[in-house]
Amino acid sequence: MFDSFGTERLIKWKDFRQQLELSNTPFLDVSQFWSKAPFVNSFIDSNTPSNWPDPWHLVLDNQYDDLAIALGMLYTIKLTQRFIDLNFEIHMSMPEQKKSQRFFLVVNKKHVLNYEYASVVDVCEMKCPTNIIWSGIDLP
Repeated sequence: MFDSFGTERLIKWKDFRQQLELSNTPFLDVSQFWSKAPFVNSFIDSNTPSNWPDPWHLVLDNQYDDLAIALGMLYTIKLTQRFIDLNFEIHMSMPEQKKSQRFFLVVNKKHVLNYEYASVVDVCEMKCPTNIIWSGIDLP
């Protein structure tokens, strides 16, 4: 999807979301899908969720910092019928060995995406302190 242009990218993203409806490993699929996103330096302000891009602009702009990837994961899962009612949280952490903030998506207080590259971990496996910067059932 990430090497496509404009509306073609949106169509491929929609097709991927439809595959999640029947997937046996939907969260892993999402994590692996977003691990292919082109990464850029930080540009989304984590302190102003009201200014975060909506799902369609996020995908159309095709520029992803760590927070944008967590948002992309959130939007991908949330915009399915299967997972529409789940609770989501975006956590922020400043790991000791890193010089920049990290952002994680927590699904139903159990599954953590974007904590480890292209994988899903249990919330109990998170070893660094985090702050919740957004939570809810509705999209930011």
